[in-house]
Amino acid sequence: MMLVFRALLLLGLLSLIHSTRRGHAVSVVLDQGGGLRGQTVRLLLDPSVLGRSTSSPGSSVANMSLSPWTYRDSFVASRLPRRISQAHCLTSGCLNLQGGEDAALEAKPIYYQALVFYRVPRPSRSTKAGKKAKKKKYDLQLGTEMIPVGCTCVRPSVVPQQ
Repeated sequence: MMLVFRALLLLGLLSLIHSTRRGHAVSVVLDQGGGLRGQTVRLLLDPSVLGRSTSSPGSSVANMSLSPWTYRDSFVASRLPRRISQAHCLTSGCLNLQGGEDAALEAKPIYYQALVFYRVPRPSRSTKAGKKAKKKKYDLQLGTEMIPVGCTCVRPSVVPQQ
């Protein structure tokens, strides 16, 4: 059951990759988990399956919020997906109903833990002298990243002095 769950999570993440061709195969080595360590799974990537997003970077929810935010792209060449949009709070305080900033509340990001892959070079095996080195091969290592997805208003934490 756990293997099926992990396979579904991996397939969901890989469906976000738009740059792959139909029928392109990827081998993934699972580095985490009790009984799954070191197993290789073959995945077929289908670019017709796209991640479905209910909000866009110019979302009206971000503009109507009492703690408005905007999205900025984070690009890491060795990560899949390479581009991830991250929310950045536009104010340090929260907006009141008149549109001014209320310093009694703080705007804080809301985080989501997302599964990502990191491309790591595969250790090269010793080649015989005189032969050309083959094209570099990579393994995909499963990891997580905390992604800010929006902002919310919170009461400031006050530590009383003694």
